[in-house]
Amino acid sequence: MKRLILAIILAGILAAGIAYISYRFGAGYVILSFADVSIESSFLFAVGVVTLSFFVFYYAIRAIAFIIRIPLYLRFRKKKRIAEQARQSLIKGLMALGEGRFSEAEKILIKHAPQSDTTLLNYLMAARAAQQQHAYDRRDQYLNQAKQSVPNAEVMVATNQAELQISHKQYAQALETLTNAGKLSPKNGYIKVLLANTYEFLKDWTNLSLLLDDLRKNRLLSEEAYNALEASTYLGLLKQLSKQQNTQDVFSIWSHLPRHLKENGNILTIYAEELIAQKQYAEAESLIRNYLNKHWHEPLVLVFGDINSAKPQAQLETAESWLQNHRQSAVLLLVAGKLCLKNKLWGKARTYLEASLSINPMAETYMHLAMLLEDKMQEPVKAQQLYQQGLKLAVKCGVTTEPEMPTSFNDTQPLRAV
Repeated sequence: MKRLILAIILAGILAAGIAYISYRFGAGYVILSFADVSIESSFLFAVGVVTLSFFVFYYAIRAIAFIIRIPLYLRFRKKKRIAEQARQSLIKGLMALGEGRFSEAEKILIKHAPQSDTTLLNYLMAARAAQQQHAYDRRDQYLNQAKQSVPNAEVMVATNQAELQISHKQYAQALETLTNAGKLSPKNGYIKVLLANTYEFLKDWTNLSLLLDDLRKNRLLSEEAYNALEASTYLGLLKQLSKQQNTQDVFSIWSHLPRHLKENGNILTIYAEELIAQKQYAEAESLIRNYLNKHWHEPLVLVFGDINSAKPQAQLETAESWLQNHRQSAVLLLVAGKLCLKNKLWGKARTYLEASLSINPMAETYMHLAMLLEDKMQEPVKAQQLYQQGLKLAVKCGVTTEPEMPTSFNDTQPLRAV
C-alpha cells in the first residue's frame, strides 16, 4: 500500500511537471514510425499512454506473481497450522504427564511428534509416559525414534534412557547404555554420576571406587552427597573383601584410606572384625577403645565384646567405664555381661544380662543368660524358658540358622541377626 501511494504521488508530480512544461513551452508532439506505419500523437497523450502502460504492466506482473505464490502460501499456512497444533499438543501432553494421566499423555505426545519442531522432546516425554505404564518396549521404541530424529543428540537420549532404566531397576541395561554413551562423550560429568548410581545399585564397589576421584575433582556431587557415597563405597568394598576372606586387600585399602574415613564407625567396625579374625586382638582393642572414648557406636561395642583380650579384667573395666555415660545401652550391658562371663564373675554377669534384657531384649542376650543359669546357677527351668524366648526372638528378627552355642564362657560367640 505504501508503494502504491508513493507511485501515485510520483506520477502526479511527473504529470504536473509535464503539464507545466507543455504550458510554458508548448505541448509538442510525438511520431512513432515502423516500416510503412507511422503514428503521430501529442506529447501529453504519449506520456499518458506510456505511464498507463507502465502501471498496467507492473500490476499485471504483480498479479501473476501472486497467483504463482498461492500454492506456496497455502502450504506455508498449512505448515504453520500443523506446527501450532504440535505446539499445543506438546503443552497438553506435558500437562497430562505431570498430572499422572500417562496413557493420555503418551497418545497426545506421539500424535504430532513427526510434524513438531520439538520432535526430540515429544519422543523423550512419550518414553517417560510409557515407562510409567510399564510399557518398556514402547519406551525403547520412542527412545530410538528420538535418536533418529536428531542424530547428534545421541548422548542426550542415552542419559535419558539410562535414567529410565535405573528407575525401573534395569541396572545391567543402564550400565551398558552408560558405557556406550561414555565412549561418545568421555568427559561428560552427568554420565559419570549416573554410572556411580548404577555401580552403587549393582554393589560394584571396585568400579565405583575408581570413579570417586573424578567425581571429587570435577565437583559433580555436593560435598554432603560425595562424602556419603565415598563412605558407602569403601564400607561396601571392605565388607565384600572381608566376606571373600581377602585379608591382604582389606588391610591394603585401610592403609590408604584418608583419616576421615578411618574415623567412620561403620568402616572401623569392618576393619576391627577383620583384625579379630586374624587374631590381632591388641590392635583391634586399641582402635576400638580410642574410637569409643570419643564417639559412641554400638556395632563397634559389640565387636569389642568379641575380642579375646590378653587382659580380660582390663577389658571389662573399660566397658564398665563406658557405662557411666551409657547406662541405658542394652548393647553395652550385653557386652559387659559377656566380659564378666570371661572373667568368671557369674553374679555380676547375670545382673548385666538381665539389665540388658529389660531395656532391649536380644536373642544373644537370652542365650548367654540361659547358659549361665543352666551351667553355673542350677536353674534349668528358667534357663529353658530363656532358650525358648531367645529362639523365638531370633526367628522373628531374621536369624535363619540356629546359632552355634559357645562351649565355654571363655569362648563366647555373638548371635547376630542377618
